[in-house]
Amino acid sequence: MPHEIAFGEVYFPPLMVVIVCAYLLTVVVMFVANRFGWHRAVVAPAIVELSMIVIFTLVLSQFIVIT
Repeated sequence: MPHEIAFGEVYFPPLMVVIVCAYLLTVVVMFVANRFGWHRAVVAPAIVELSMIVIFTLVLSQFIVIT
């Protein structure tokens, strides 16, 4: 079971990779929300985006073993 994920000669902690994936997933969801006009129902978009990153990080970390 790897403790780090290697890209070339650079080692990244698994949680950092999960957070990057969660951010990219949040960007896609926010893009779709903007396309459908759902962003008008949000009072504080920055807080919603941060909350979605946290939620996606928690969900994705359930599938990736972080030791």
